[in-house]
Amino acid sequence: MQIRLLSLALLALACADARAVEDLAPQEAAATVERPARIRLFGQNGVGLTMYTNARCKDEYDEEVEASGSIGHYFKAMVRKKPENVTIGMPETADTRNLATRDKLWASPYYAEHPLVPGQPVMLKANIANGSGWTCNRGRGIEASFVPESGADYEGDMIRDFEGGSCGIALRRIAPDGTTTPVISRMMAPKCEAEPAPTPSLMVMLMDPDNLQYRLAEGGAGIDELDNDEDSIEDLEEMIAEAPIAPGVPVCIVASDETNSSEFGKALPALLEKRGVQAQVTRVDAKALTAEWNLTEQRPLSFALAEYYCRSIAGQR
Repeated sequence: MQIRLLSLALLALACADARAVEDLAPQEAAATVERPARIRLFGQNGVGLTMYTNARCKDEYDEEVEASGSIGHYFKAMVRKKPENVTIGMPETADTRNLATRDKLWASPYYAEHPLVPGQPVMLKANIANGSGWTCNRGRGIEASFVPESGADYEGDMIRDFEGGSCGIALRRIAPDGTTTPVISRMMAPKCEAEPAPTPSLMVMLMDPDNLQYRLAEGGAGIDELDNDEDSIEDLEEMIAEAPIAPGVPVCIVASDETNSSEFGKALPALLEKRGVQAQVTRVDAKALTAEWNLTEQRPLSFALAEYYCRSIAGQR
């Protein structure tokens, strides 16, 4: 009898351990989500090209990405060393195959590819750094904007005609076979109109072994961060206890297996269970998502991309 009781106790302990591991392990949602949009931006010495993501208007955007030179420091762009091309698997086009033909007068042409969140407007600004003092639009530069679509690929390039005294930004959509078609630029409002922020119906967490980024499901919520360490456990406990997670509001956690043994990885399942929202939690494998979307160390899985995925599987796009 004692042997049988001991066996049952060991079996119960093994099951409990298995449940704990299952709670911690990220589980990719069983849903098909079209990959993010992508853009290839061309750069070279003498050209300042900057991209602004999720641009609601000219004054409000999420991220400023310097694609070539610096619009504020044109002459620094003229002496930059050539960066390496950065790719995330976009199709080759005539412009990439013939990149070497642009290498005139120490131009050092290159390109870099970036993932984009579909549906979020993108604005490009460009200007010329020219030793003769020639600039675009009387020094004010030029701009173009568009709204990327899911699964679509684009190219952005500054077109210069020194003899004709003109310049512009070319936007092209890339087909899977590498052919391109022009994209018509849309007008970007100079100022954003004051609108009440919609109340988010989703809480998103992007966690790695060192850091947790999250957005609460409340109106006007921004992206907050916590260090994933023992000193921040109390902050995590307070955040989960006070987060506005109404019944039925999904909680999407994007993380990889490496986070299981982190301080937050060990604490989070119990905190969510204590809050009573375990049934609302969807876990997404960050490493699998990174591989599926051809993201790299240079172009990692960002919070914006993780949130796009979470909203897609929750049917909120």
